[in-house]
This record gives sequence, C-alpha cells and structure tokens, in this order.
Amino acid sequence: MKALAITALVITGISFIIPVFGVFISLFTSVLALISFRWEATLSGITVGINLVKTAFLSPSLVVSAALVAEDQTAEAGQSLYGFYVGWHVVILVIGIILAVTKKKEVL
Repeated sequence: MKALAITALVITGISFIIPVFGVFISLFTSVLALISFRWEATLSGITVGINLVKTAFLSPSLVVSAALVAEDQTAEAGQSLYGFYVGWHVVILVIGIILAVTKKKEVL
C-alpha cells in the first residue's frame, strides 16, 4: 500500500500543472489515498491535504463558481460546485482519519 500512497502523491503533484482536468485528477487521487489510508496514514493524509488546499485556493473552480454566480441570479449554482469539490476532500480526509485511528496494532 506504500506504493499506492506514493503514486497518489506523485499524481497529485502532477495535477498542479494540468489546467482543466487537474480538479478531477485530484478527486481520483484522493480516492487512491483513501484506499491506502489505513496502512500509510502520513502519505495519504499529505495527499488529501494537498488536494484540499489546491482545490480550495488554487483551482479554477473558484473562477467558474464566481462566473456562475455573476451570470446566474441564484448563488446556489457556484456554491454547489465549489462545495462539492471541497466537500469531497473533507469527507475523504475524515473517513481516512477514522480508518487510521481504528487500525488494529500489529503484534510482532
């Protein structure tokens, strides 16, 4: 599972330079990190944290949300898009923390 966590972290780093599909790659790498969270909590937590910060502050979804709110009279359109992207990472991070805490200790 260490290889899966490292792969998710590397793909997350690559998703910073991909303009449009970087957000979707971040969603995918967060799922990969969730799968490996029980065994490699540190690397997986870093991956999801980077994805969360990237999506919340560095992604073009903020621009799209602002454009939707400015164009449409209802503010729900932009907030739901942004809320889904950020909420996805927050939920995965919470589930991952629960998985890491409930991990059974290995007896040597």
